[in-house]
Amino acid sequence: MKLDGRKVLVVGASSGVGRSAAVAMVQRGAEVVFAARRTDLLAEATREAGAGHVVGIDVRDPVSIEAAVDTTFERLGTIDAILYTPGVSIISRLREMTAEKWSDILAVNLIGPNLVFSTALPHLSETAVVAVVSSDSSSAPRHSLVPYGCSKAALEATMEGWRTEEIGGRRFVTVVLGPTHPSEFSREFDPEEFASLFPYWQRQGFRTGSLATPEVGAYLAENFGFMLDHPGFGNETMLLRAPEPDEAVADYGTGLDEPADSSEE
Repeated sequence: MKLDGRKVLVVGASSGVGRSAAVAMVQRGAEVVFAARRTDLLAEATREAGAGHVVGIDVRDPVSIEAAVDTTFERLGTIDAILYTPGVSIISRLREMTAEKWSDILAVNLIGPNLVFSTALPHLSETAVVAVVSSDSSSAPRHSLVPYGCSKAALEATMEGWRTEEIGGRRFVTVVLGPTHPSEFSREFDPEEFASLFPYWQRQGFRTGSLATPEVGAYLAENFGFMLDHPGFGNETMLLRAPEPDEAVADYGTGLDEPADSSEE
């Protein structure tokens, strides 16, 4: 699927799914703004892609969002698509959450994407595709990651709100994503503390199958291309997860790879 001439803003393009999707879109002919805080990593990503514009953005700062959207419009003109991928979490039980901790998570996972979309709205084409990456934990928040799951559930609700309020040709898409690798999601977590949560998650039926991040990026690029070529087609919510492996991974994301003990409670 080609994206020749399409103008795309990818927020969170410095790493993970955002980077993979932005690179895949460039490779399919799109003109892409790579946006994130870490502009040095954005420069690396554009070199990998062979093209692209680097724009710094801090999604926690409304002034930075306005400046980044203005710069994107200056570089691209009318925007055909936006993909918002940033997501942050901490390991914390609800009883330990403070107002500051809640604010930090909601600023990136909920408020940031909505401000990006509302700011960009005047610059969107009439058949634009606007997408966010959510998590399969939104419907079942995991022990000690509940604020993250709740923030993603709220994000999904706001996407339904965008579809309700902005009737017409623009498509507002929620990408519900299971575990991926490689990923920086847990980069700030203590590995031992992270691994200690798995017995709790296993009781919730946590699925440990993991998608390859470059494959997710390629899929999203293909999906964007199809929707932009078919303005009468909508894909409101998509759930992307890997098949579950024969043996569940006991400590996914901690750097270890031991099969789970089937007798573990």
